[in-house]
Amino acid sequence: MKKESSKEEVLKIDKLSFFQKYSWAFIPMFFAIALYFNTLNHGFVLDDKIIFQSKAITSGLKDLPALFTEKTLPEAENIKPYRPITSLSFAIDYQFFKNEDSLKMAANLHTMNVLYYGIALFFTFVLLLKLFKNKIIALAISLLFAAHPIHTEVVANIKSRDEILAYLFGTLMLILYIKFKESTSKKYLYFSLAFYFLAVLSKESTIVLLAFLPIIDYFLSSEKGFKMSYFSSLKWFIFPALLYLALQRIVIGINLMPKMSEIDNMLVGIPDFSENLATRIYIVGLYLYKMLVPHPLFYDYSLNYISKKTFASFEVWMSLLSIIALVYLIFKGIIKKNKIAFGLFFMFVTFALTCNLFIAIGATFAERFAFTPSLGFVIALVFLLYLLIDKFKMKQVYLLFFILPILSLYSFKTVTRNANWKDNETLFTHDYLQSSKSLKIQNNYGAILYYKAKEATDSIERKKLFLKSIAVLDKVTNDYDTYIEAYVQKGVSYLEIKNCEKALVNFEKAKSIAVYNPVVEANLGIGYINCGKPQEAVTIFSKLLNYDKSKESYYLKHIGVAHFNIKNLDSAEYYFSRLKNDYPNDAEVDGYIKLVADYKNSTSATPKQSATPTQNVDANQNAQFDAAYKLFMNGDKNGAEKALQESIKSNPNHAMSYAVLGLIADEKQNFPKAISYYKKSIAINPNDYRIFYNLGNTYLKNKNDGEAIKQFEKCIAIEPKYINSYKSLELYYKSVNNIEKQNYFTQKIKELEGK
Repeated sequence: MKKESSKEEVLKIDKLSFFQKYSWAFIPMFFAIALYFNTLNHGFVLDDKIIFQSKAITSGLKDLPALFTEKTLPEAENIKPYRPITSLSFAIDYQFFKNEDSLKMAANLHTMNVLYYGIALFFTFVLLLKLFKNKIIALAISLLFAAHPIHTEVVANIKSRDEILAYLFGTLMLILYIKFKESTSKKYLYFSLAFYFLAVLSKESTIVLLAFLPIIDYFLSSEKGFKMSYFSSLKWFIFPALLYLALQRIVIGINLMPKMSEIDNMLVGIPDFSENLATRIYIVGLYLYKMLVPHPLFYDYSLNYISKKTFASFEVWMSLLSIIALVYLIFKGIIKKNKIAFGLFFMFVTFALTCNLFIAIGATFAERFAFTPSLGFVIALVFLLYLLIDKFKMKQVYLLFFILPILSLYSFKTVTRNANWKDNETLFTHDYLQSSKSLKIQNNYGAILYYKAKEATDSIERKKLFLKSIAVLDKVTNDYDTYIEAYVQKGVSYLEIKNCEKALVNFEKAKSIAVYNPVVEANLGIGYINCGKPQEAVTIFSKLLNYDKSKESYYLKHIGVAHFNIKNLDSAEYYFSRLKNDYPNDAEVDGYIKLVADYKNSTSATPKQSATPTQNVDANQNAQFDAAYKLFMNGDKNGAEKALQESIKSNPNHAMSYAVLGLIADEKQNFPKAISYYKKSIAINPNDYRIFYNLGNTYLKNKNDGEAIKQFEKCIAIEPKYINSYKSLELYYKSVNNIEKQNYFTQKIKELEGK
């Protein structure tokens, strides 16, 4: 292969200003942003929302030390992640976007992901130009890397930002390391060390970039033989690597690798060494294939998508021969400073910790793990095409025409795949219809059918969707009879179609598999409440109350409901009172307390609801409301809504019926409808302060702050001792940085609490 650039050309490049040198870097940068422009209005997908379960992140920039001294991200890839820089980026986002609704918040986070990706592509070009001293080659590689469809999971999935940040900082580390080698100025070394530390603080897998430094030294040197002196710079980078590992151990603990599940990584379920190794080799081959032919793409490749392999499998031998051939090319090519070998070496080094060949991680296979390695693949691909340019003695610019067909296919696939990542329903449905092999894909599709059924208004269509969900999940449990989530989801669907027997069978099956899973226990408890076994529900929720303090309000609520169904009214009143005292902002607590009070009053022949002058409430009409309200309390919102509509037909002046319809509409996020119901309730009974409070909360959710404040103030005017309105106003004025009014309501709350 002829030299890509002469010494004279290199000298010319070195003398140019920064903008003159790297102005071409804006091409891949804006190209990358354009490719992912259709993700900017996407919502939260998969476990994106888990990010904001961390108090350190949702404190914004107020609690920066906690981001570095606490575990702030959920477990991923079988690693308890210590990624404080990634957490910091989300904390910054939250600081700026916390007042937005869920959809706008998601859109803003997607925008930030795309911007980070664009910046990463800018510096990718800079790195490639420093490595190969050729703008055409650097541009060709950057464009193909920007467009590679295997990146869609990383850029279109908010939680995968750690991959982008780690790659970005790793790229800057290498750029500055090369600058240090070119100039011998220690300041560039220090900057390189700093960016390396930021890279590993973004994602731990970047630690392997150490292995690439001696190869860079060798390739940039004018000498032919590889020398041990090329390892000399490693001593500088070992310190930040060890510092990261020490911090990780201090914050996360010794056990960095939690117990793996076969559902996440099917290698766990292959005890035979030979079969396990064969499957690992096949997985590496699948990564190579997906980088070469990125179609079809899925968000999950876990159990059942990849089956157990043996050395009798043709695919295993194809993978093994491919690996051997590539390793041979690397060792042979590295000696000759071959650029194809350079790219392949980068690919293998960055795959080392995530490909499952050497270390079993918490996922069988994932496209995000190919994000950084794909740069090495594209480097090798472009230099392979460059061989043709050299062979036919063509001008270097023709390289851009050679990559055009691949670039077009990659770009088309990326843009169309982006559309699948719009939301869970779109992603889960698309990938299920493309391939229903993965048990996780099947399970998630079953959940989507359940949620679609919940939203359906037609009773026939509703039942049809519940049954379809159950059928999909039956296939999951038939293929893998210990899939806990599938049994729970089936149980919930059976509850919706009033098949208590099968609901409890599925909940109890999930319980028999799980060690002690609060989610399973809680669903079983709800099943007992709905299926006429409230005493069993009391036992379950009482145990959960002692075991899991994170959902205390949820458990208090359901213990109270269970006691009410048993007619242990004093016990129900006790738990609802605890809920009121400990969680005064709970939207339903006042309704629970009223339910108990009304029932007690009814047993002593006291009217359940004081009638206004326009009302004439008889016992039958109260019974209709009570039956509807019981459905509401038991979680059957659709049934309650239907019953309340019937109740209103009998008595259109029943204020509480409209109030509960408002609660239901609010929960369904139909805020205009909720506001309408609350206003009707207030028109009938303008003295119920609780309805003004609920109306104020709904106005806040509907982004009508002015009306919300008016309703809270009306609530206070009717009932000056109702603390919830003061708390809502305190939180509101805190969110808009009105310190004076915030302090006023803080003082009022203290006075009411007797502090």
